[in-house]
Amino acid sequence: MLVWILQTGEPLNCDGEDIRPMRAINLSSALISKNHNVEIISTKFYHQKKTFRKNSKSNFFSVYLSETLIGSTGYRSNIGILRLIDHHILFFNLLIDLFKRKKKPDLIFIGYPPIEWSLAGVIYAKIKKIPIVLDVKDLWPDIFWDKENISTLKKNLLKLIFLPYRIYASVISTFSDYITGPTLSIANYFKTKYSSLILKKLLSIKGPKTFSSPIVPPIDKKINFIQIENKKDPDSNLNILFLGSLMSIYDFETVSESLTLLSQKGINYNLYIGGKGGSEKRIKRLFKKNHNVVFLGWINRDEAIEISKKCHLAIAPYQNILNFKLNLVNKYIDYMSLGLPILSPLEGHVNQLIEKHDIGWNYQANNAKDLAQKISNIYLSKESIKFKSINAYMLFKNKFNYKLVYNELVKNLEIIAK
Repeated sequence: MLVWILQTGEPLNCDGEDIRPMRAINLSSALISKNHNVEIISTKFYHQKKTFRKNSKSNFFSVYLSETLIGSTGYRSNIGILRLIDHHILFFNLLIDLFKRKKKPDLIFIGYPPIEWSLAGVIYAKIKKIPIVLDVKDLWPDIFWDKENISTLKKNLLKLIFLPYRIYASVISTFSDYITGPTLSIANYFKTKYSSLILKKLLSIKGPKTFSSPIVPPIDKKINFIQIENKKDPDSNLNILFLGSLMSIYDFETVSESLTLLSQKGINYNLYIGGKGGSEKRIKRLFKKNHNVVFLGWINRDEAIEISKKCHLAIAPYQNILNFKLNLVNKYIDYMSLGLPILSPLEGHVNQLIEKHDIGWNYQANNAKDLAQKISNIYLSKESIKFKSINAYMLFKNKFNYKLVYNELVKNLEIIAK
């Protein structure tokens, strides 16, 4: 079959070799391995680097894979009027590109968000009667008011301001044939909240079905069980790792306060922070006086593997909001793949996963004393680290490995296309 993958905000094959494959590349590779043809339709604007890609169309693997890039204006900040303008221009340019085409795919797989991009894909697919699979990675527009410590008045005001986006989301959800996501919880939530009963009755449609498809990385042959099993226990220092974009979605304030408490207790630790992002300056200010915190800047996969070898656990200090409570973001799976047990403040899906499989420690959100106590206990009972480390790696290998997850996803797409 021919599958179009509409996906923005991710690295592409045309970006070169030093990239970390995400959903678009991983799914296309899995489809090609089953002898299907794929076209990735994405943007000329490279979201991570805030630069423009050169070519509008690139071909890979002969006839099996191609990439088409849609033009827009670009933006510097992840939140602002320029991004809003960019996404609306993308909406029109994508519609124009799609309706110019003579050949139709057997199925369209749409990465959500952005909302405008997804809406264009859904409009085209419904008019052309092509099956739609919507891949919901984040709850937009909810993420604008789904924040900690936000007043009811401000929340209602934001809901009013983003009413057009809520209407877009309703149209997208109602007319999608299938909704998938990293967890079944997030797919079901998006379907339940945004599928319109009025539209379904008016147009005599059943609405979407749901299934889960975790966002997992390819299996990395540089990491194996023997390496995890032989990892050394902490001697003088407990080494903690964070990898990711330095954005406002993380609660580093609580982390900073907890480390101050640990220093007062005489607990020896190092926190390594790998990544860059819009909140980098603010986060660096939080740890300005703490010499046990090391900022590594942006690091590639090989460098991440190397630093993980001397670390004993990882931290994922997400804000404890619905978008993350229902979700399983790929950071957790990345940490598991490195054999790192996880410190997490999230309630919901991740909390249950950590408890059930014993792959880390849950701490109370916004509670520096609780986090400091958890780290102190880990430091004083070092034997638990290796046990949880092995559990984390084995969970990744047995449940979240690339082959298992993407074979299942491709099988679902094949059934849907028929």
